[in-house]
Amino acid sequence: MVRNRDFPCIFRFCPGACSAIIATTIQRDWNNWASTDPARNGRNANMKNQQILVLYALAFLATLGYGIMIPTLSVHAHALGADHGAIGVIISAFAAAQLLTQIPMGRLSDRIGRVYPVISGFGLMALAATLYHFATIPGQFVALQALAGVGAGCLWPPLLAMLTDNVDPAERGRMMGIFNTVFFLGVGIGPLLGGFIAGTFGHNAVFSAWTGVSLLGALLCLAAIKESATERRAAAAKSRASSAEGAPLIKPGLWTTFAAGCVIRARGGVCTSFNNALLPLYAIALLDATPAMIGSIMFIHGMGLAFFNIPGGMMSDRMGRRFPALAGSLVATAGVLWYSVASGYWALFAAVALAGAGAAFATPAVAALTADVCDPRRRGEAFGYFLTSFNLGMVLGALVFGFVSDILGLWGAVFAWGISSVVLSLFGLLIRETAIQPAAVLASQSPA
Repeated sequence: MVRNRDFPCIFRFCPGACSAIIATTIQRDWNNWASTDPARNGRNANMKNQQILVLYALAFLATLGYGIMIPTLSVHAHALGADHGAIGVIISAFAAAQLLTQIPMGRLSDRIGRVYPVISGFGLMALAATLYHFATIPGQFVALQALAGVGAGCLWPPLLAMLTDNVDPAERGRMMGIFNTVFFLGVGIGPLLGGFIAGTFGHNAVFSAWTGVSLLGALLCLAAIKESATERRAAAAKSRASSAEGAPLIKPGLWTTFAAGCVIRARGGVCTSFNNALLPLYAIALLDATPAMIGSIMFIHGMGLAFFNIPGGMMSDRMGRRFPALAGSLVATAGVLWYSVASGYWALFAAVALAGAGAAFATPAVAALTADVCDPRRRGEAFGYFLTSFNLGMVLGALVFGFVSDILGLWGAVFAWGISSVVLSLFGLLIRETAIQPAAVLASQSPA
C-alpha cells in the first residue's frame, strides 16, 4: 500500500494555470459561437454577449465557494464525532434542501424574473458559510448544509434558464458544454484551494473564504444583469400570464425521454455525493492522504468534468443527445469501478479523472435535451425538475453509501456505487432523439 505523503509539486502552480485556462476556454469557445450567430450584429448582441459571460462568472463563483469547503467538511465533522452514516446525512442535507427548493424557484423565476432568486441564493450561502464558524456538533452541520442547499436551489434554475433564453437551439449543446466547463472548473479548483487554505490557515479560514466568494457572486449579479432582467420582466410577466397557463411542461410523446435524461443526471448526483462524503475518507484509509492530496484528487475530478463538457456538447449538437449521454455515463462507471481496485495515489487519481471525464461528456447532452423537450414558456420549471433529479441522486447516494460503508466498509460502498452506476447509465437507451427547431420558431414561442 502506498503511503507517500509528499504532495506532487505540479499542483502548487495549478491555481494560476487554471485561471489562464478559464480565460482561454471562455474566449475561444465564445468566439466560435459568436461567429455563427446570425444576430451578432443586432442592437442587442453586445448586451447578450455580456450577460452570457456574466452567467459563466456566476456559475464559477457558486461552485468555487462550495468547493472550497468540500475537503474540510467530512474530515471536520468526523473529528467532531460524526460517523460515516452521520456524514452521509450531513452531505445529503444540502442536496435534500436544494431538491425541495429548485422546482418552486424555477417556477418563480418564470414569473418574476431570474435575477433576484440568484441574488437570494448567493446571500443564503454566504449566511450558512458564516454560521459554520459557530458549529460544534454534527446536528448543526446538518442545519447549515440545509440552509446552503436552499441557497443553491434558488440560483441554479434561473441561471440555466437565462442561458437557454439567450442561445440558439442548434448551439445549445456546445453552450451548455461551455457553461458546464466553467461550472466544473469551480468544482475542481475549489477543493484544491480549500485543501491549501485548510492546511495553512485552518478550517475556519475555509468557511470565511466561502462567505467572501458568495458575497462576490451576489454583488456581481446585482451590478451586471439587474437592468436587463428588469426590462425583460414586465414583458415576460404579461406574456406568461396569458399564454403559459395550461401549457404542457413537456412536449407530447417526450416524457419518457425527459425522464431518462433526468435519471442520467441523477447518476451524476450519486457520484457527487459519494465523492463529497466518502472519497476523502477513502483516500485517507488507502493512502494516509493529507488535505492537499485530497484536494488534488477532487481537483482532477473537477478538471475531468470541466474539459470534457465542450466536446460532449458539440457531439450532442451534431449526433444527437442519446449517444453522448449513454457513452459518457458508461465511461464514468468504468472510472468508479476502478476506484475499488486502486492501489496507490496515481491509480486513484486516474480513476477519479476518468469518472469525471465520462460524466462531463454526458452532462451537456441531457441539459440540452431538457431545453429541447420542454415548453419554452416553462423553461425555468423544467430545469427545476432536471436539477432536482441531480439532487435526488445526491440525497440517496449520500444516505445509502454512508450506511453501506458502516456495514461493509468503504470498499463495499465503492463497489456498490459502481454497480448502481451501471444500472442508472443504461437508462440512456430510452432517450428519443428530437428535431432541433429553427431559432425563428422558438423565438415566436418564447416570451423573452
